[in-house]
This record gives sequence, structure tokens and C-alpha cells, in this order.
Amino acid sequence: MAENSQGDQAAAAVQIPRELPSIYIWVTNDVLGTPSLEKQYLDELKLTGVLFGGGDEERRYRVEAAQRGERVCFLNLDHPTVPHWLWTNEAMFTEFGMRVPCSDFQQRLLNRASVAPSQLHPNAWSPIRCFE
Repeated sequence: MAENSQGDQAAAAVQIPRELPSIYIWVTNDVLGTPSLEKQYLDELKLTGVLFGGGDEERRYRVEAAQRGERVCFLNLDHPTVPHWLWTNEAMFTEFGMRVPCSDFQQRLLNRASVAPSQLHPNAWSPIRCFE
């Protein structure tokens, strides 16, 4: 019961913006109500090597937790033309083996499909990893 009440408290602490732009009308309340990663957990993932694939390029990337109320489906409305960032789900790293930076194969596939990693359902990474 303590686990449920803690989970309920975490979910209750999430602040969903009262009025979302109409472009987000398709997003369900359970997605909007799911808490973002906590910074402490993200730091643990960084230390364990779950996020980064290694190499010299790794230093060129920064991984940050979303702000309270931000979700993976949100656009960067403050800087809509900045191409050098993307949202992604935790499961992409913890369950499906995605690493930063993406492998050459992953980059070519994403470019060919003209999509960002966040535009693919996390389960789509499973066959991508199989082809690798």
C-alpha cells in the first residue's frame, strides 16, 4: 500500500498546464499526467553508462530531464527552429538499447525515414536493434 500511495503522490505532484495549445488536443490525460524523470534518476543513468555509447563524440551531447509539466510530445515553442535537440522516452535507453550518439546505422535509418528518434514508438527500436 505504501508503494501505491507514493506513486499516487508522485502523480499528484505533476502539474499539467491548464490550457494547452490546440496542437496537443490529441494527447491523452494519462500521458499528460505521467511524471517526468527526476534529475537524480537521470544522473544515475548517466553514471551507469545507460545513456551514452562512449567515444569522443559523447562530450558533445548533454542529456537533461524535462521540466515539470513538459512531455515528450511537446514542441519547443520557445525555439521552434532549433534542430539540435530532441525529446525521448526513458524506455528507449533502458529497454531498447538506444545510446547517445546514435549509431551510424540508426542515423542513416532515421534520415532515410525523415524522422527524429522521438517520432518513433519506443517498440520500433526493437527491430532496429535486431537489424544492427
